[in-house]
Parts: sequence; structure tokens; C-alpha cells
Amino acid sequence: MKRFLTLIATLAVVSIAVAEDNLNCFAVLVGKNASTDGSVLLAHNEDDPDEQMMNVYTVPRNEKSGTIKRIWIEFPGMEVADAALNEYGVAVVSDACHSREDRADVTDGGVVYEVRITVAKYARSARHGVELIRELMEKRGYRDSGRTYVIADCNEGWVCSLVRGRHWVAQRVPDDSVMIIPNNYSISNVDLNDTANFCGSSDIITYAIERGWYDPAKDGAFSFKRAYAKPSSLKNDRNYIRHMAALKHLTGKDYSTDTHTYPFAVKANRKIGISDLIEVLGSHGENIADKIDYSNEKILHPCCICVDRTVNSSIFQLRSWLPTEVGSLVWTSGGHPCYELFVPWYIGMTESPKGFERFDTADEAEAKHFSDAKDMRKNYPDAAAWKFVSFWEWVHKDYDKNIVPTKRVIGKMQAELLQNQVEIERRLGAYYDAETKVITNREKLEKRLNSYTASWYDRYFKALKKIKGGE
Repeated sequence: MKRFLTLIATLAVVSIAVAEDNLNCFAVLVGKNASTDGSVLLAHNEDDPDEQMMNVYTVPRNEKSGTIKRIWIEFPGMEVADAALNEYGVAVVSDACHSREDRADVTDGGVVYEVRITVAKYARSARHGVELIRELMEKRGYRDSGRTYVIADCNEGWVCSLVRGRHWVAQRVPDDSVMIIPNNYSISNVDLNDTANFCGSSDIITYAIERGWYDPAKDGAFSFKRAYAKPSSLKNDRNYIRHMAALKHLTGKDYSTDTHTYPFAVKANRKIGISDLIEVLGSHGENIADKIDYSNEKILHPCCICVDRTVNSSIFQLRSWLPTEVGSLVWTSGGHPCYELFVPWYIGMTESPKGFERFDTADEAEAKHFSDAKDMRKNYPDAAAWKFVSFWEWVHKDYDKNIVPTKRVIGKMQAELLQNQVEIERRLGAYYDAETKVITNREKLEKRLNSYTASWYDRYFKALKKIKGGE
């Protein structure tokens, strides 16, 4: 049995390492005092090669198993791609972060996929999510090179960085600041005595000294990212150019290519809203001089934060002054944020629009997440996922030409959606008590939320057909 577990862990590390060589994913977290309306905002691009099928499940609470209701953005076969928002308004995403750790101190094969699933199923707050990760790290350890999980709720956001084995550290994002992370660790200074803002392995510094990654006499103050990150990840242009572009978007300032000078979090030059984050996630680096060396004669799509392999882009909007059913939602797109429509999914929903769930139940989807992940376009041809993919394929035949009508049409739809939010939520107020935030007519609220999201996808898919029809 031990040999079998070792083989599984080894194969998983190899397969994930191949995917991580692409330096996939990007995230931005906005503290509640840094946003336009007091929301905590968590934005994320999921970037993956090969065939990917986006499913979005509205998963009901399961009293027997103790799991809670959640919206689950699922990519079959992927250990490191899914995102989620649960009924307590807790959102979780992740970015690959290569570490220099070469010792695999794990039990029973360690964990990877289990991390996000555990947070999604059980976390009552962002801080609770970090505690759940602590338990997994102590009991089993992390088998991948490294990864950062970004967890948020309506009050705060945490950045939780894991290293292969048992070492990890987490830092709270200040309420008045914005945190940006590409595919390298972003946490620098660590103070585990400041339990309001940090937690992690008690030997995070002494272990680095033991391994020769940190010399207090020579290096000065301890920096987690300098000590634990694979050095090449901090020097990779795909990482620092994306980081520079986002920093410029949000602060208006120019930054150097030295990632060690980037602070963990920054003060934006204005309050940040959904439209700002759509702009950041869709960036091709237009606002900076440095460009990523990304040569692919088959792909005409520009490269920076938004790339040809961006398969999902999401913005979680988490608000404390509304019932969670209405106050917590995810604006999600089916792929490239430079032109895709971000449609709201409220956690109060109980049904996904037609075509977004591969199976009738989330239990079946979870059971077959890894075993049924090949030839999905062939085997599940009616899925909504392929409507997004087919449109990408059309745009990429001649990006410069096709992006013009695409942005014109979808840009107007996005503006309408954002403007409609205030009015639709005003109407939703008929189904709850504003003072107590208690839902007074759950059936009507759920029906309204379900139909609202479904109606926008109906409009959107019709618009995509119309755009292509003018080619």
C-alpha cells in the first residue's frame, strides 16, 4: 500500500509540475476599505492548457455529511483549477508558486486537491479556512512544489502560501490595501507573534536557516518569498511583468523588474470596483513598456495577465450589510476576460443555467472529477462550456479583426449588467428583512436569482452567435 501511495504522489507531482511550468493563474484581493462600496473583492484568472471544460454547480447543503452550500466552478481532471464560493460568503482560489523545497515530508501521499475542496465545503470564514489548511498541513503535508491559496469573506482576505511538505505561512491583507499575486510567493516579512495578521509553521524561519536559504547575518530581515521561493520564479518575466501591469493599473505608479521591491500589499490611487478588476484581469500589458516573450505562431491572442489559455475569470464580491444570499456573489466569465462577459452568480441561487452542470448532482461530479476527464468535448457536446470555447476559436482565427465587434457588443452588455445591479438588488429587498437580514420569502428569492443569471446567459449566447454571423 505504501508503494502505491508513493507512486500516486510521484505521478501527481510530475503531472502538476508540467502544468505549473506554464506559470498559470493570477489573483487580486481588495480590502473592504479599499473598494468602492465596502466589499471585499477577490479577482482571479484561471489559466490552463489543453482541453478544459468549465462546469458551474450550485451545490446544496448536506446535513448528513456536514458540507455546506456552495457554488463550485469545476474543471474535470484538474487538481489545482477549481474555485468556489460557499453559503458563509467564503471564496477560495489559488495560484501556483514554485518553492525550492526538495524534501517531500508527507503522509498518505499528502494533499493538493483536498485543500480547496475542504475550504469550500467547511469554512465559516476566511480565517477558519486558513485554520482548516493548517490542519491539513500538519496531518498530511503538501505534495506539490508550492501554491498560494487566497481566501476571502465579507470582512477580510487571507493569503495562505504552502510549501512542499509541512511548511506554510499566511498573512491577512490590510483592509485599506490591495494584494496582487502572479505565480510566485508574495509574502515577505513574517511576524508569527502578530496573530491578528499572521499564522504559519512555528519553524518557518529556523528551517530556512537550517537549509541554507536564509542567513540572518548576511540577509538581514527574514523574507519568506526570498527564502522559500524557487529563485527562477521571482525572476521570470511572465511573473514580474504581470505584477507590474496590475500595480500600474491600480496605483498609477511604475515599478521595477525586481520583485523583491514589491510590497505584499499596496494602497491604490482610488477606490477599486468591479469594472477596475475586469480591466486588470483582461490586461495585455498595454500600460507598461516591458513585454512578455511569448512566441506562438498558432496563437494570435496577446499575452500578459489575460492569455490564450485563460479558461475562467472570476470576481467574488463579498458584502457584510446584506443577507449572504444576496451579498455574496461571483461575477464569472467563460474564458478570456479581455472580451468575455462577467455574469453574476449569487450564492442564494439553487439552480445553474442549462448546460453548466455535466452531471445531475455535484456528488457524481466529484466522484468522477478525475476518472472522467478525457474527450469531454466529444462525450458532452451539449455543455455550455463549448459555446465559450467555440467563440474563442473564432476570435483567435483573426484576433485583431474579430476583437473589434466583440468588444463593442459585449462591452455594452457588461456596462448594462453592472448598472443593473443596484436596481435588481433593490427589488430583491422584497424577499428579506433589511434590518435583521432574515430571508422572508426564500422560494421567491431563489427563483428570482436563478432566472436572473439564466436570462443573461441566454442573451449572451445569442449575442455571440450574432457577432459571429457578421464575420
